[in-house]
Amino acid sequence: MPDLMHSGEFYSALCAVLWAIAVVLFRKSGEHVPPVALNLFKGVFGLLMFLPTMAVLGLPFVPDGTVASDWAILLISGGIGIGVADTLFFESLNRLGAGRSAIVDCLYSPFVILCSFFALSEPLPVTLFAAVALMGAAIFAGTWQPGGRASGPEARRVLAGVGIGALAMLLMAVGVVLTKPVLDRFDTCWVTSVRLLGGVAVLTVLGLAPGRRAATIRAFTPGPVWRITIPASFVGTYLAILVWMLGMKYTYTTTASVLNQLSNVLILPLAAIFLKEPLRPRHYAALALGIAGGLVAAF
Repeated sequence: MPDLMHSGEFYSALCAVLWAIAVVLFRKSGEHVPPVALNLFKGVFGLLMFLPTMAVLGLPFVPDGTVASDWAILLISGGIGIGVADTLFFESLNRLGAGRSAIVDCLYSPFVILCSFFALSEPLPVTLFAAVALMGAAIFAGTWQPGGRASGPEARRVLAGVGIGALAMLLMAVGVVLTKPVLDRFDTCWVTSVRLLGGVAVLTVLGLAPGRRAATIRAFTPGPVWRITIPASFVGTYLAILVWMLGMKYTYTTTASVLNQLSNVLILPLAAIFLKEPLRPRHYAALALGIAGGLVAAF
């Protein structure tokens, strides 16, 4: 019987399930809370969950053997991958909806593979270019606006959502790859907590800037919207991040990133059922192309 407690593949697949649920909840949250405020809320919530978890497990917040560069790497990684990338992801999610966003998110795996090649010297598959071509076809098929809708406000909104989402995936990949060397040496909860701290620091500056302050205060004020934002943050910022980092810890970043893409398979039906998003056969075909691109890149 396989040791699931130390199986990166198991954790990465479980993360996919949790993240699919979280995306649907975050999409509902985005109807009431703007991206920066929502991202800051989930970051603070995540810290309030991880710090007590560390205390219960008896984990020190300053582990033995850490040096200044470890802290710097994790804080920068969190600032990029959580503070900036997740905000862009929420903005893209609001523009595209959960279904089409899932198609763009397929870019995450090739970006991780590419960044891992440059930063970690992990193998770069020769099939990466074919994977990128499949991804491009997937995004075109999934976001193309037929007929007169191909040019107009809706088309521009979708195009902007695709661009923002692609940039979010690239920055997430950069943040992940930066974290990997430190993650291999220290506990997952500590690494995640420091990354969250870096993300929250960036988001606090953004969230309290003029023009965003009122929305940020509303997000942290108890109200009906908490019935969505709290479950979304618990699933997406605590459970999903924890198992995501465990997946990264116990297997190659490339393998973990491909298994993470299973979330996109689940997001489409969940979006149709719970968000009432109109999904057509071409969207499922686009998702199949995107997943195929991720598999081609990794194997």
